[in-house]
Amino acid sequence: MVIYINGIKTNLDQELSLSKLLKLNFTQSRSSYAVALNNEFIPKSRYKDIIIKEGDKVEVVTAQPGG
Repeated sequence: MVIYINGIKTNLDQELSLSKLLKLNFTQSRSSYAVALNNEFIPKSRYKDIIIKEGDKVEVVTAQPGG
């Protein structure tokens, strides 16, 4: 299945929850982040309930120090 993570085409071998997808792809990012799925903000409380589907677009924005 093909999805897009931060605009990059990504192939998945199996269905994953949004929570699992984030753990697999953003383990180095221990800071806070915001997630949008198909241009809709997703609260952290829903990550485990959402199953990623073919063609989904996941955008992850991490907090960066400085200004």
